Amino acid sequence: MTDLLDTIKAVWNDKDDEAYRQDQSHWRGVGRWANDAAWQSIGALTLDRFKFLWRILERAPSAMRDLSVLEWGQGGGSNVFGLREVASQYQGVDISPKNLQEAGRMISAEGYTGLFKPVLLEGPPEEIADKLLPIDMFLSTAVFQHFPSKDYGVQVLKTIRKACKPDAAGVIQIRFDNGNPTFSGIKSVEEYAERHIVANSYAIDAFWDILASCGFKPLAVDGIRTQNNYATFYMTAK
Repeated sequence: MTDLLDTIKAVWNDKDDEAYRQDQSHWRGVGRWANDAAWQSIGALTLDRFKFLWRILERAPSAMRDLSVLEWGQGGGSNVFGLREVASQYQGVDISPKNLQEAGRMISAEGYTGLFKPVLLEGPPEEIADKLLPIDMFLSTAVFQHFPSKDYGVQVLKTIRKACKPDAAGVIQIRFDNGNPTFSGIKSVEEYAERHIVANSYAIDAFWDILASCGFKPLAVDGIRTQNNYATFYMTAK
């Protein structure tokens, strides 16, 4: 796992092109996100997705506040920003100390000092299970596609599940595999540096079953986009 982590971290924390790394990690004000409206739209869409999930669950809008939130792969914190008013604490899990520092800096600059709780992943996903605080809400957007294997994603799901309070609700975005070779994923970690943008994908029905096997109740799928093979899953802990 050490070699695997080093390979991933070489892209997401130690890459020689820091501007590229920050852009891909959704840092505010960098690259595509020099347009602040575009950057804010990431978190705004995530908030809308949770409002949709709350409607599926027939939960009152007023219940979406003072929540303990966990995001796997928060990057520069665009979702932290989008969910800042519904979270009482926001744990971010990342393999990049740079990303954790930036997410904390950004949200503190917005006046939410102490909201963000950084969790540095330095080994297999399950190693941090005992470090996580119990959660009401969880998410991961545009991250599962960068995992080095399908099994790694399963490990992440199991780790998230261990932190869930009863009826915790979540949103996870993946790339789906529909036979398009562009999005079929890598065959070995040796391909990761070159193909990290499209490293991992799942067939939609397979991911639905994986969620169930990891202790979640999948409820819906939407946001299916064939131009980049994105799909968004909605679920609760069971």
